[in-house]
Amino acid sequence: MSLRMNLYGWSFDSFTRVLGSKNAAVLEAATARLAECLQEPNLSRGKAWLTTLIETGFPLARDRQPPEPAGGGLLNVQMETEAHVFVVHCIARAIARDDYLDLAGESSNWKHPAVASLYNELAACQFKHSGKCPVEFHTWMWKLSDGSAIFGDDFRTDWSFYTLFTNHELAAIVPVFQAAEQFKRSLPDNLPEEHRAKMRTSLSEGGKQFIGDLIKWFSAIQRAGQDAFILWW
Repeated sequence: MSLRMNLYGWSFDSFTRVLGSKNAAVLEAATARLAECLQEPNLSRGKAWLTTLIETGFPLARDRQPPEPAGGGLLNVQMETEAHVFVVHCIARAIARDDYLDLAGESSNWKHPAVASLYNELAACQFKHSGKCPVEFHTWMWKLSDGSAIFGDDFRTDWSFYTLFTNHELAAIVPVFQAAEQFKRSLPDNLPEEHRAKMRTSLSEGGKQFIGDLIKWFSAIQRAGQDAFILWW
């Protein structure tokens, strides 16, 4: 089986405000959702982490100093596991307002390999040399492929992770993805036909369909003034 995309509109600021809030209603609602997502022993670990986040809070990865190995030793990092991933998801759903977009049903038609396929196709047709591909494009694709942990330095899971994009990032992503969807590479006129036939000049129909869906969904979330949350599972 492959991971599937589950895309939602949400507010990262609203999520961070609930950390350490001691909000009993959010704790209860998120705990009930967690019981539907995890089995033991991950369920017990998840409940403990959920309680920590709501009752006490926990520093965000962006607010921590990067780990520094002492004396040339091994690097110590903090990793989010399956339990941590679903706790974030369950809090996000527990605090979701009625106007938050829920695109999980549509987006789950896409499996995770579509991300690597899209990136590879755009690399093959040399979109990065088009003048319409900022360096941030590679960061966005990496986040789509590998996720963006809130608390940990990265994920260490057998299954599932999440990806976040701010509303500001979505506003930057959409026009670049639109340019990528429409991009067609020019080939030299004197290029032999046998070589021309082997060279990719634009996205495949599948690639255009995937990036077209991303444009549609990211645009809707951005226009709604929301951030994007993707649970891959």
